Amino acid sequence: MNPVVKAQLKAFEKANPGAGLSENALFEVFSIFSTANGILTENIDPFSAHLGGEEFGLDGIAIMVQGELCETSDEVNGALSTGKNHSVEFNLFQSKTSEKLDYGDLSKFFDGSHSFFANTFVNPTDRIADLMAAKDAVYSAALKRNPILRLFFITTGPGEVSKQIRQLIDTNKTRLLDLNLFDDVEIDVLGAKDIQAGYRSATNSISEKIDIIKPITLPDHPSVEQAFLGLVSAEQLVQLATISPSDENDRRINRAVFFDNIRDFNPNSSINKGILQELRDGKQESFIFKNNGVTVVAKEINRKGDTFELDDYQIVNGCQTSNILFQAGSDAQGVFVPFRLIGSKDSNFVSSIIVGTNKQNEVKDDQFWALTPFMKDLEEYCREQLGDMRLFIERRENQYRSEAIERTRICRPSDLVKSISAMFLFQPHRSARDYRGIRREFSSKIFQDSHSVIPYHAAAFSAYRTDFAIRNKRVPSSWGIYKYYVLSSLGKKLTGGQEIFSMKRAKQELICSETVQIFSDEQKNDRPIWEGCRHIGYNDQ
Repeated sequence: MNPVVKAQLKAFEKANPGAGLSENALFEVFSIFSTANGILTENIDPFSAHLGGEEFGLDGIAIMVQGELCETSDEVNGALSTGKNHSVEFNLFQSKTSEKLDYGDLSKFFDGSHSFFANTFVNPTDRIADLMAAKDAVYSAALKRNPILRLFFITTGPGEVSKQIRQLIDTNKTRLLDLNLFDDVEIDVLGAKDIQAGYRSATNSISEKIDIIKPITLPDHPSVEQAFLGLVSAEQLVQLATISPSDENDRRINRAVFFDNIRDFNPNSSINKGILQELRDGKQESFIFKNNGVTVVAKEINRKGDTFELDDYQIVNGCQTSNILFQAGSDAQGVFVPFRLIGSKDSNFVSSIIVGTNKQNEVKDDQFWALTPFMKDLEEYCREQLGDMRLFIERRENQYRSEAIERTRICRPSDLVKSISAMFLFQPHRSARDYRGIRREFSSKIFQDSHSVIPYHAAAFSAYRTDFAIRNKRVPSSWGIYKYYVLSSLGKKLTGGQEIFSMKRAKQELICSETVQIFSDEQKNDRPIWEGCRHIGYNDQ
């Protein structure tokens, strides 16, 4: 194995000590992480996309619907239940620790990928069957445009493609396109340098330099280290909004730097088409008078003249502007954009900026909700727990990107809603498919500033330990789709069917203490899962 990749793999293993995988299996997860989170700039749990090694020709499948990783048909339907112009991507992975690019291994990868979409998979595992059902749910949704398919074959060698391999790739690309299921098919063979760059991109804070024309220093504020107002060229803004993990000539929009959901940008809308056409017609000088400008928040700003180096930054509004200028390419030369740069480490103040600059935009409720004071308190409480009980609430997309922490311990707001609604609101049937509806319906009952954070931690910890047992095959992997029923069954048993938030604090804490104790016991951790599945009448035998 390439020595640099091997060192990175060891660092990844150190950051995920509970994986319990062989070196080959861990490399598969590492490859998914480096490719999906680094090269594609997604934000997924790579362990959830990993198949486990029992599937023909495939190591991982990531079905991305509006930026959400979906593993079941219920999750697909839930992700498609809101918004417009839904974006769906299928990302399939195969990894080999060998430095050799083997024709036979690549052929198996293509055959497995084709079988997955053609429904010709021979003896599919339960996991593959669930993912095929999720895939079928995508195609049952009558999308406005077909999904994009990306295939990634990863080795630790140079990744050089011979004429024979190129012919194999081209033949199978045509074979997949002939299914008439995809808007586009991309096939990438990644080598050691690609995977090294992907891992660094996935684990390092985002840094970039930008030149601001005639910057004006903004007034002092107790929560702001420094702030500036000025103009930036289209080229500079595109540099800030894109990434090139391995090849400077192959830049792509960096989803990780945007507060907005980058997939909500619709290049085919009449407004965006009109703006692009104006640029192509040579009306660059008019752009600045029709644009509201872009706001960027950074934790660190280092200024040298009119050049500013930004570290750990986020474009809190400007999704539409950045995408249009990126698509315009050379037609955007001569375009300038109003630009506001704010340096602050005060997360509450940054949250207020995000809310203030996006009120006029149609942004996901989840994003604003995650910025509330209660969620900040919950984040701090979960992070300060000791040992195995520590969790990391991700209030901001890619919040823990540069921290060496176990990826499976990261809990997104959507995961938290699913866990709490299943365990203490007894809504397991809706947790996976309609968590947004639950949050709206029970908005006056959950995530209130007056609530204790302890029940939320208990529910999130129970979900984490259930996933741990399934991932490490302490219970049948086919039971994964019953996770929320297991949580609901245990929650009802411990609370006597009474909503926990109607109880006195002391009673809540007693129940939560018992919950955490049950899932903390290594000898009994899987017992509530077995009991929960039997309670709903499911038997794997």
